[in-house]
Amino acid sequence: MDHEAVIEQVLSSLKKAELAPEKAFLFHFFNFKFSYDDENKQCMIECPVTEIMFNPLGTVHGGILTYLADTAIAHLNHRFKGELYVSLELKTSYLKAVTSGKLMAKARYTQEGNNVIFGECVIENENGELISTTSGTFYRTKKR
Repeated sequence: MDHEAVIEQVLSSLKKAELAPEKAFLFHFFNFKFSYDDENKQCMIECPVTEIMFNPLGTVHGGILTYLADTAIAHLNHRFKGELYVSLELKTSYLKAVTSGKLMAKARYTQEGNNVIFGECVIENENGELISTTSGTFYRTKKR
């Protein structure tokens, strides 16, 4: 791992970071690129696989995959609900190890409620191979 490059990435991410959608420190640090499909109510995030994501086995850590999925569903809520939601529970199934390339997350609703929503996120590599699936329950933090 190139320590100088990691430090440079940290400093660059700190300069750009805000407590706002798509602007959090870790989003910059992992090079998340957000996009949305308004017609189908989906949020997509793409990012490169880097060594800073690796577990001791040399593959992307499962926590990174769950973080990516949680972020995609959270931004889905922000985009289409205009409200802040918190995760009540997440379940991730890890299907394939990843050591290089890109991660591409796609989040969608499985059931939309007013105060509670259910969402899912699939993460694939650049070849369309399924890496993980995450389902979750999210609660709206403010009452209307």
